Amino acid sequence: MPVTGVVSIHGGLSKSADRANGPINTKVLVQHPAEDKSVSKQDYDNLEKELKEGKADYQIITNANCGHTFTNPESAEYNPVMARRAWQHLLLFLDEVLRK
Repeated sequence: MPVTGVVSIHGGLSKSADRANGPINTKVLVQHPAEDKSVSKQDYDNLEKELKEGKADYQIITNANCGHTFTNPESAEYNPVMARRAWQHLLLFLDEVLRK
């Protein structure tokens, strides 16, 4: 199924080790909280390697001073500044991807 763009906001960044890297023909936006304890440095590095090898059109934005649930106002990890920025980055990405 053709996909124009994909977004990950505080998502898991790992993949199955038996899945080979290949071409990535969609735009990718990853918004990653810098203090996300659920994502290892190895998973982050592997994602970046996969995106580079796949010659993807991608952005990885690291949101400072926040953990995994930084966009959830109910969470102790909530960071309102980073949540607003993440929202604005998402809107910019969607504007680009959905513009015909």
